[in-house]
Amino acid sequence: MIDAFSGIRILDFTQLEQGPSATQVLADFGADVIKVERIGAGEIGRGQFPTINGYSPHWSATNRNKRSISVDLKHPEGRGLILALAKEADIVASNFRPGVMEKLGLGWDELSAVNPRIIVAYASGYGQTGPYAQRRGQDLAAQALSGLMALTGAVDGPPTPSGTFMIDYLASMQFAQGMMIALAARERTGRGQVVDSCLLNAAVASHLQEGTTFLTHGQEYPRPTAGIAHAHNTALYGTYQCRDGRWLTLIGEFYIAHPWQQCARALGLAPEIVNDPRFQTNDGLLAHTEETVRIVREASLRFDRDELMGRFAAEDVLATPVNQYPEVFVDPQVLHNEMVLDAEVPGVGPVKFVGIPVKLSDTPGRVRMIPPTLGQHNDDVLAELGLEPAEIARLKAEGVVGDEHDRQTAGAPATW
Repeated sequence: MIDAFSGIRILDFTQLEQGPSATQVLADFGADVIKVERIGAGEIGRGQFPTINGYSPHWSATNRNKRSISVDLKHPEGRGLILALAKEADIVASNFRPGVMEKLGLGWDELSAVNPRIIVAYASGYGQTGPYAQRRGQDLAAQALSGLMALTGAVDGPPTPSGTFMIDYLASMQFAQGMMIALAARERTGRGQVVDSCLLNAAVASHLQEGTTFLTHGQEYPRPTAGIAHAHNTALYGTYQCRDGRWLTLIGEFYIAHPWQQCARALGLAPEIVNDPRFQTNDGLLAHTEETVRIVREASLRFDRDELMGRFAAEDVLATPVNQYPEVFVDPQVLHNEMVLDAEVPGVGPVKFVGIPVKLSDTPGRVRMIPPTLGQHNDDVLAELGLEPAEIARLKAEGVVGDEHDRQTAGAPATW
């Protein structure tokens, strides 16, 4: 099988989610991603709980299809090994605070000197320069600083963060996008360049429609009435609980000719409410938000969720269940889309991964390798540099590279 990024090599210094999710995108489509990790400890994400025999599903979610080497980057020979690898690499990716790679002697100046075609990709909290550059970056901080958190939640409640590390993931996809753009540019120019991606930019860009409207017209977006999904939407665009305790999301503002009438009929409301002239336009619904939310909320509680879903469908109104995790990963469309992947991890047993979201007809992404144990590929990668077994053994004995995989082969527990 031909892989889209076959022949592309990435030296991956990233950790946690923002960086590893990005390099995994290219790895899924064939790139040779070599994780460069600390001897004995690895990247800090390896220890994320819960663990199974030392194996962290949280960490493994972002590190399939990669190889691992463990190197002492502060040792001159360790740094020399990385520069030797960089001569034949396409990308060096990291998400440390700005300046860390430079302190290690592995910044743009050093890497481009050994390989003018190298792409040096930095992910960070706030960017490589500017007043916040040296602040600690974190998903929640980006949600707060960017205005995203202030948009989320109910008007009578606090600013509300996303239920997952949404900005870490979004920023990782932009980081991957930046690396792919730089690869495409190199095809035209023959030169590498610096990619600069950060959490703050991703969080600001996540609400680009509202932000652009504010910048153009000064319109602000206060948090909506509880249950409504967005400040400029009505009671017909929100989440409601049903009689059986389950929830559905109503998307009744769009795609239909008579939103209030069709939703109201589905809810079994009296004709005078169905035909109430106050509720027949979007402006009217907005002007009577509290009343219409109360009407829809009370009516929803008279039906079990699946029954009400059927009633909305009969009126051609879009409504979807609010799935809990046990429902998400057995959903027939999720399974059809191959968003649950099975694998076997030695010493752990059968495991599952969230699948590859983008599908290509000719060069699809695939799982070629399970996430690596720490230093699993030291011998392979160093041999590819032309080092003989005796030299590799010396580097291990002197602590330049790790011997974790040797100890595992001799019967020690895997170093996850």
